Amino acid sequence: MQVPKEEIKKRIIEAAEEELLVSGYRHSSMRNIAQQAGITVGNIYSYFSGKDDLLDNILQSTIEQLRKLVFIDISDKSSLSTQSITYVTEAMTKVFLDNRTQFLILMKSVEGSKYENIKAELIELVKQRLENDLFLTSSRPGSDMLLADSLAVALIEGIINIFNKYGGDEERLANLLNKFLLLIIGDIQKRI
Repeated sequence: MQVPKEEIKKRIIEAAEEELLVSGYRHSSMRNIAQQAGITVGNIYSYFSGKDDLLDNILQSTIEQLRKLVFIDISDKSSLSTQSITYVTEAMTKVFLDNRTQFLILMKSVEGSKYENIKAELIELVKQRLENDLFLTSSRPGSDMLLADSLAVALIEGIINIFNKYGGDEERLANLLNKFLLLIIGDIQKRI
């Protein structure tokens, strides 16, 4: 009985995700992925041109969702109000839970790949969002953009810490994210 091609591709991706989580991109091997998927190394190349192509297939959708999340539209809600932060928290929780493995790979296992600077890219995107939404529209003169940069670092590092340590309880995850965002950026317009 022949195994359907989509099933083989799925097994390759699942084996690659496990290999990346355990070994990281730099130390992962197509041989180990093939062995875990129960196929030959040559068969992987029928589906993917190499390790980079396989990594792209695993991460591309998650990266697109993360970028969209940074620029989520909260224009119908008052900027950075409790309501808008709750809205962002719900979206963030959904993206993480839908892409947990891929997110963990992105944050912990991409050294040596073209994605190794993804955290810095996310920080830069958040910084731009903060600058555009808060600091450039602030009526206070002399807003220092280093503050936006520092807030962006705190936000990304704090969110990653919560994702890494929330313990699998989805309600706790949403609660922690909401409280964290409220503490860091809630009523920020009044404070800057």
